[in-house]
Amino acid sequence: MVKGLKAALAVCLALAGAGLVVYFWFPGFILDCAKQIVRWQAGLSRHTLQVDDHRWVYLEGGTGETLLFVHGFGMEKDGWGIFPKAFSRSYRLILPDLPGFGENSRLESADYDVQSQVKRLNHFVEALALKRFHLVGSSMGGYIAGYYASEYPDKVTSLALFNPAGVNSPVLGDMWRRHVETGEIALLYKTEKGFEDLLSLLFYRVPPVPRPFKKYFAQHGASNYVFYEKVLRDLEQEGKHELEGRLSRVPARTLVVWGANDRILHVSGAEKFREGLKNVKVVILDQCGHVPFFEKRKETTKIYQDFLAGLK
Repeated sequence: MVKGLKAALAVCLALAGAGLVVYFWFPGFILDCAKQIVRWQAGLSRHTLQVDDHRWVYLEGGTGETLLFVHGFGMEKDGWGIFPKAFSRSYRLILPDLPGFGENSRLESADYDVQSQVKRLNHFVEALALKRFHLVGSSMGGYIAGYYASEYPDKVTSLALFNPAGVNSPVLGDMWRRHVETGEIALLYKTEKGFEDLLSLLFYRVPPVPRPFKKYFAQHGASNYVFYEKVLRDLEQEGKHELEGRLSRVPARTLVVWGANDRILHVSGAEKFREGLKNVKVVILDQCGHVPFFEKRKETTKIYQDFLAGLK
């Protein structure tokens, strides 16, 4: 009896020790497992598709009208978290990695400005034989989605933009003001301190991130630094505010959701969308930063669900 208890205790301690090893030394493994769980819960599976010179990797699941999600700078297809899950029973979901991000191709010789990305996105849409769909974009992805809706209006049933870039906000966000003053941009980082600075700009209430994960993300940021710097140069060469002059060309009903406390893209930019779009609903969420679908997920989900229901 005693020997059995000792043996059981030894096994438990061994498993606990292994767990600590995984926690401290393999945070990437834990994150990958979490991604797989979230995908499974939302009924999403991973697919690949070669389109021109880029290999697209995307998640797909659900049935019904299509919702196409376009992520922001430095993010990837799984960066939407559990937000898409709420729509998987009523809609077909497609969440791709944009060219240059996630598992999609990275070509040093290619341009990754918004106009080029919009063309690539359309080729991806054509390869999937999508005729009409609801388009969702966040931050840089909102810039791309809005531009796409102005360039291919017949394909976009509706447009949802979360803290979108692409307009000249009357007030600069803290990150861009710092960029003007020092030349630094928090979207690019190589250290744990840099990652922490970015978190403080992304969230109104910064979520706790354990030290091993901070180290992991710092290493990830360092490995992406040079290429992401190139992407930012491509974006700036074309112009950071080119969407503003095209808003009147968007006929689709549009939802704009913005965190009132966004320190990257100031909430004053929402007025540019309210003034420029023909058929738009603007919602400002208090005590919310740059990613409302994460920080205010329940509220954002309800807002988008109501918007989609109103289309019918």
